[in-house]
Parts: sequence; C-alpha cells; structure tokens
Amino acid sequence: MKQQQAAAVLALLFSAFFWGLSFSSTKVLLGTLLPVQVAFLRLAVAALPLGLAALLSPRRKPSGRDLLRMAAGGATGMFLYFIFENNGLRFTTAGTASLIVAATPALNALAGTIFLKERHPLLRWCGILLSITGVYIIVTAAAHNQPALENLRGNLLVFLAAGTWVLYTRLNVPLLLKYHSFYLTFFQTLTGMALMGALALPQGLDSALFTPVVILNLAYLGVFCSAAAYFLYLYGLKTLGSTTATAFINLVPVFGVLGGAFTLQEVLGTTQLLGGAVVILGISLVTAAGRNSKNRLAAPQN
Repeated sequence: MKQQQAAAVLALLFSAFFWGLSFSSTKVLLGTLLPVQVAFLRLAVAALPLGLAALLSPRRKPSGRDLLRMAAGGATGMFLYFIFENNGLRFTTAGTASLIVAATPALNALAGTIFLKERHPLLRWCGILLSITGVYIIVTAAAHNQPALENLRGNLLVFLAAGTWVLYTRLNVPLLLKYHSFYLTFFQTLTGMALMGALALPQGLDSALFTPVVILNLAYLGVFCSAAAYFLYLYGLKTLGSTTATAFINLVPVFGVLGGAFTLQEVLGTTQLLGGAVVILGISLVTAAGRNSKNRLAAPQN
C-alpha cells in the first residue's frame, strides 16, 4: 500500500509539473490560433496515445447512467475547462492564471460541504477562507493595471475554469471504482474533442499556421498535458482521494510562474505575488487538515 501511495504522489507531482508549464505553452499558441482551435487540436493529439492505451487496458461495458456521467466529465474537464482557461489566457498572464487555478483544492472542499454534506475541521475552513481571499487579491489586482477590464475578465474566466475542474474531479470519483483510468480518459477526451470540434472546425485551419513552434507546443499539450497528465491525475485521485489529489494543484502555480518567467519573460506585480502567497498558504492549511481525512475512494489518471 505504501508503494502504491508513493506512486500516486509521484504521479500527481508530474501532472502538476506538466500542467504548470501548459499555461506558457498555451499562451504561445494563442498568438497564432484561436482558443477553441488550440483546445481542439490539443485533444486530437491526446486522443492518439490514449486510444492505443485504452485498447490495451482492461475494459467493461458501461451502464447508461455511467455513460452519462463519463460524458458529463468530458464536457466539464475537457470542454468547458479549456473554453474558460484558453479564453482567459488571452487577457491575463500565464503566471497569474496558474495562481488562480491554485484555489481549486479550496473550491473542491467547499463544494463537498455544500452539495455532499461533507464535514471539515476548522483548520480546513481557515485554509478555504485564505484561498478565496488570495484569489480575490489576484483578480482585483487588475484594477491597477491597463487595460484593467480585460485583465479582470481574463482572471474571472480562469476562476470559472477552476470551478469546472472541481466538477470534473467529483464526477470521476465513483467512475474510477469501475473503469480503468486509460479507458475513462480516452472516452472523456473524445467527448471533449467532439464538443470542441463543433466550435473549432467551422473556423477552418490554415496549414500555413502550423510552424515548428506551433507543432511542438501542440505536441507538448496533447501528449504530456492531456494524455499523460490526465491519466496521472486520475490515478492519483483513485489512490489518494479527491481532497489530497486536488491539493497537489497547489504546485501548478509554482511551475506556472517559473514557466511564464523563463519562457515568456512575464513579471508578476507585488500585489499578485502577495495574492499567490495567500492562496498557497490557504491550500497548505487545507492539505494539512486533509492528511488524516477519510475522504478517499473505497478502493485505493490537462
């Protein structure tokens, strides 16, 4: 069991690393492609290795209810998430977006309390409050920048993306008890790709846009951030539970800020850094309160 948990921790670390750098990669692509085109092509690239892995993994025929739940997971985690995130990145920096996404663990705990009547200790509630405060600081920091309205819009869209990730996580918790992570990720990737294709394909794709830089970034997003990272996240979710798995998203802004600084020469303002520090402190409290939590799957997969 300890080896399995260690493997799950390592899987979540790699998923956080891949996703952290994905903000910079997406930002680069948005200079050439539309947000829906980036998302569609990313999922199309991811579908190839995931399809092969799904064919080689154990499968069982899903029930009608499970199919609906799988499709809902694809619609939230593969479609709505990228709609909000990619459009948000048009108006905010990669580093700021990654800091806002760090509030996902707190949103997950809050959603569990409101909709599933989960109970959390006082320390976790303090962490949730701090995380929400930190996000508020980051989002409203746009009021001191130009153009303020565009930055604010971008930050709010990324915050909505974080909310859809909570839905994706919660929808997949019971499914992971029945279905292999590769099969589940492949099905949901196809669902997201179909929905995204309905928006992206009518826009058309000019072959001249596919420069080496575009191809390399799409390959990174598709293979590492979607195919690999989604599978690794679901594996960690299955083993450690939703509270612990989402807590690892705390590491995404660390890699996101570093990626934005090194690849895009982004500079975060003092207020934004302060807000990010408050978010990370809050998530640390949420994580500490959840170490002994029993909010896991009954049976210990960007």
